[in-house]
Parts: sequence; C-alpha cells; structure tokens
Amino acid sequence: MRIKKFFGVTAKEAANKMRAEFGEEAIVLNTRRLAKGGMLGIGGGEYFEVTAAFDEAPMMTPQSPVKSKPVPDDARREVLNGLRSLTSQFEEKRKNDPNLPMGRERRALPETSKVAVNVAGELLKQELSEVKTALGELAQHIKHSKMPVLPETLKNVYLALVENEVEEDIALEIVETCNHKLSGVELDNQSVVDAFVFDWISQRIIESPVRRLDRKGYIIAVVGPTGVGKTTTIAKLASISKLVKGEKVALITADTYRIGAIDQLRAFADIASIPMAVVYTPDEMIVALRKFSGFDTIYIDTVGRSQRSAEKIIELGRFIDAADPNELHLVLSANFSLAVARDVYKKFKGLKPNRLLITKIDEAVSCGSILSLARDSRLPFSFVTNGQNVPDDIEPVSGKKFARMIYQNLRMALSGETHA
Repeated sequence: MRIKKFFGVTAKEAANKMRAEFGEEAIVLNTRRLAKGGMLGIGGGEYFEVTAAFDEAPMMTPQSPVKSKPVPDDARREVLNGLRSLTSQFEEKRKNDPNLPMGRERRALPETSKVAVNVAGELLKQELSEVKTALGELAQHIKHSKMPVLPETLKNVYLALVENEVEEDIALEIVETCNHKLSGVELDNQSVVDAFVFDWISQRIIESPVRRLDRKGYIIAVVGPTGVGKTTTIAKLASISKLVKGEKVALITADTYRIGAIDQLRAFADIASIPMAVVYTPDEMIVALRKFSGFDTIYIDTVGRSQRSAEKIIELGRFIDAADPNELHLVLSANFSLAVARDVYKKFKGLKPNRLLITKIDEAVSCGSILSLARDSRLPFSFVTNGQNVPDDIEPVSGKKFARMIYQNLRMALSGETHA
C-alpha cells in the first residue's frame, strides 16, 4: 500500500493530482488547508493537502496476468470503520489494563483491522518525518533567538564570535555592550565596531604579572593532564631563563611514571648544561629544593594526571605542597573542547594553580573557549606555545594577541579581508 500527499492551490486541484497518479481507486485519508511561505509557515499564503492511500496490485508475470479491480465503496468504508473501531477498542482496553502491551493487542485484531493498522502506521511515519523537519527549522530559528534586534555590523560580530566557539551569552554581552557604548554613526561603521570588540576581548584576558628577578630560589612548576606538552614547555622556559635572561637555572622532574620522560628532560639538561634532579617522593622534592636554593630559578616538571582520577591528583598535590612553588601553571591544550577544558580546570583547581598556560595553539581550530576559561577561572594567562621547537615556539601571553586569535583574524577571513 502506498501513502502519498498531493498539493494544490485548491482542494480540487490537489484531488485531481491524486486521481491522475492513483486513479479512482485511491482512498482519501485526510484533507487539510495549510499556510505556506515565511519562517515555519508564517507570512505566506494558503494551499491544500490531500493525503491518499492506494493498494498497489502485485507484480504480474506473462504466465499469470492479473488485472487490478476497483476498490468498492463498501471496502473503503470498512477500512476507515475498522481504524476507528481499532482505536476505540484499544483505548477501552487500556483503561481496564494500563499494562497491556501493544504487540498482544495487534495480534488479536481481525483481518480487516490489520489493513487499518498498516494505513495508520504509514501515516504515523509520514507525520513523524514532518515533525522532525519542522523541529529542525525551529532549532535553527531558536539558535539565534536570544540575539536582540541589532544593526548589521553587530550581527556580523555575533556570528563571527559564535563561529569561533565563543559561548552565546558572552557573544551577546559583547554586542549589547557595543550597542550601548557606540553612537548610531559608529555602529554603521564595521571597522569601528570591530576595533571596539577587539579591545573588549583583549581587556578580558588577564596577563601574568611581571616577576621580580632580584630574589633567589624562585620556583616555577607545571601541572596538567597527560599529553598537553608540560615537559617540552618546561624545557622552553628553562632555556629562555638561562640563554636569554642569563639566570642560573635548575631542573627537577617528578614525572617518574611516563616511559622516557626522565631521559627526554635529562637529554635537554645535558645539552643546555642545566643541573637536574629526579624525585620520587615529596620528601625527595624538599631535599632537591634545598640543594638548588642558591639558583635564580628552579623549574619543576610533574607527571600528567587524568582529570578523572581524583586519587592521582591528590597524590600529585603532595608533591606540589612539598615544592610550594611561587608560580603554579595549569597547562591546557588549545585543541581541548570547552567542556574538556572546564573539566580539567575544575579537577585541578584544588591544587591552587595561579596561572593558566595554553599549549598547541598551532593545532587549534578555534580559540573562543579561552574567553570562557578567562571568565570562569579569573586567573592570569602566562604563556602560549605554538610548536615543538625549543626554545622558540613559546611567548608571553598578550591580551591583544588572544583577541586577534579569537576574533580579528576570523572577522577578516569572513569578510574576505587580508592583513600583513
């Protein structure tokens, strides 16, 4: 049996289309008037929809030709009456036995009612498909329903931010602030609007405070999940301290779990002529720090821990407590989703990091989640890395640099502009 919908400006036109395809044997199941045009049918005209059923004849072979016979009116009425009877019977039995399974009810049906069930099933499939399509349109409409009526320039801003995975509430705050602060003439100028947004973002990124270099035994440690590049980052920072700043530097590693981690850092230390100690317990951490107390800066690498292992993070915390670092950088990868980055921050927050360090910027598709981290943690950002080269691919965080990554470059790409 085939179920199909036919459409026309008038009910007669839709019915004629039905007869042209199905013939006079078609059964009209439903006729309704609908709106057309506009978003979800709003703002358009009207048209008619006729839903019809047609019981196709079986495939014929030359040996046994079979001619289809018109469906008598009595048979049509039997199908429809059977459907109504089926519904009434089922509802009545449901009242008496709420636990009645659907399968048992169907097996008890008479043969004529089974046809009605098939018709109803096909109709239900089509209706569900239409509902799914309508919900998809509605979801797209609602996606930006929070956005107030704004000038075209601010709509461009909003879409650029959301495209770069900035959360909608932050994007709305930005465009609403811009709409309030700028004059009408300024709002008509996309360059002025972009400059305002650029400054707004750059001011929300807290930069790491400038460190005093007139004290000995300054301790810098890094923590974070596995695979974010802590050891490479420590090597970059130690190289800069010694080669660029001329400091007396020492290294301590507590990463005794990962295969090859000690050898990796020791190879770097040997090349850079930096003394290094390996510690296996918090007590050994204290001993190593005393040994290097006369050095300008002591860098501590730690074992990576999954944010899902609370016990391992607590164990790591004992090493951090023993070290009592001046700077504790929580290392996050730029290619983390916002959900993962938030989870990592939440689980490592108990170690009391006082800076965020972002690695693998060169691998990130977008950087919008950085704004959410800045708002959630209210911590300064210390460094950003963009490659594996030691010591080159690392630099101090700049609010303007992050603003450029989060917004300005994307706006230029969307508008087709280029920059040097």
